[in-house]
Amino acid sequence: MRTTLSRRLLGALLPLVLPGLALGGVAFLVHRERVAAERESQASAVAQGARVAERKAVLARGELGPVLELCRAGWREVLGLYHEPVALAWTRRGLDGYFLVGSAHDSLRQVRCDAQGVSRGPRVRHPLQDRLPAEAPAESEPTAAEAWQLALAQLSARPLDQADLALELLAHPLAGAALQRRWREGQGGARATVQPADAPAFSLLVAAPQFRPAEDEMPPPLQALPRQHWLAQADAAFDVVAHALPAGARIAELTLSEDEIELSIASPTPAFEGKPKAPYGDKKFDEYGIADMDWWYPREIPGFGCPAGQPLALVRAAFAEARARFAGRPLASAWFSCSTAYSDGRNGVWHLQPN
Repeated sequence: MRTTLSRRLLGALLPLVLPGLALGGVAFLVHRERVAAERESQASAVAQGARVAERKAVLARGELGPVLELCRAGWREVLGLYHEPVALAWTRRGLDGYFLVGSAHDSLRQVRCDAQGVSRGPRVRHPLQDRLPAEAPAESEPTAAEAWQLALAQLSARPLDQADLALELLAHPLAGAALQRRWREGQGGARATVQPADAPAFSLLVAAPQFRPAEDEMPPPLQALPRQHWLAQADAAFDVVAHALPAGARIAELTLSEDEIELSIASPTPAFEGKPKAPYGDKKFDEYGIADMDWWYPREIPGFGCPAGQPLALVRAAFAEARARFAGRPLASAWFSCSTAYSDGRNGVWHLQPN
């Protein structure tokens, strides 16, 4: 009798107890995952804090050699910049590097290196804009590159003096000589000493906001180029493409993102090592409309691009039609291709990804 009653009671309670046990198990797993995530986040924050403290200590010593070593690692690993900058601005808080990037020789990419790490800054007009040749200069002579490396080596062996606030170094675009401007504490703000004494005036390279030259010695500021947001300014993107297209070239593939244009053309393209021309060519443009190179990378196959390509006017009109369907909603990306995921493999289609 008691056994039967117990069984009935257990049978009545189980439907109530089991969901509770299941919910409790789920809650326990969620809690355990949350605790693990918090521990991981805390460990990551501690590690990041240690890295920042280590970088601050390197920068504060005022020795260019260790700072260059630290920043070069970030330039390579984070930004893929394996060549040397053509200008530097050095303070105890960080190093601003200026790189020739892409096909333009009259602008430089600013790169910041500080206690937080490395980050890309804007494109700026060359600090010696008025002294640049009308045409792109020929490849630097070995002696010019040697002069720049010698200047870096000499500075690396000498720390900043106690009174030094900043040091700027610029490679002359023609002569290859290293122009130096050292800023020291003075009346009314930082005051500069230039080497060589007859060096031409150049724009202020130090980007640190706390740096203040004396008003009567303030160099002209660097001029940032106007940047574009290609997804919101698609007409400007198509204008860049139109300007870059070789005569008779057609669009095989085109991708627009916030800060980059990727273009593949169906057009005879010079190949490497004297090989016959390739049927396709690739090029990229940054957020300023500057191409990554002044030549087209040859391709034998179109990949996801349209084998015969399509005229730019049709591609542009097709984008306007596709964009209208989104009624002004922001985009994350826009891709024109002949991918069979979106087209018949012959006629290009725009695939728009909403933000």
